Amino acid sequence: MKLLSLAILGLLVGLAAGLHFGTRQVKELTCLQNANLRAKERLLALVSVSVLDKLEEGQTDKAKSLLAAQVAQYYLDTQQLDGSPAKKELLRHIEVSSGNSSQLKNALNRQH
Repeated sequence: MKLLSLAILGLLVGLAAGLHFGTRQVKELTCLQNANLRAKERLLALVSVSVLDKLEEGQTDKAKSLLAAQVAQYYLDTQQLDGSPAKKELLRHIEVSSGNSSQLKNALNRQH
């Protein structure tokens, strides 16, 4: 009976320790993902405000160039990472758009 009690106690301690460390790792990963998302949102806001400034100044070619550079970076960086249908459709859209936009075509060629 004593042995069974010790075995159950050991199991419970091991389970509690596993849950504690597992929960901590999940929390740390979630914090890292949130920080990454905030950094991406800041970058998007920075690009957006820069483009708005260029448009307000009448520099449409510069605004197009800034946007094209971001699209090209996305296209080249994420093409290999995600095979979802939505991502594939967006990549096809970028390819079609590059036929209509010299800035995008140039940005895609520069990034290669």
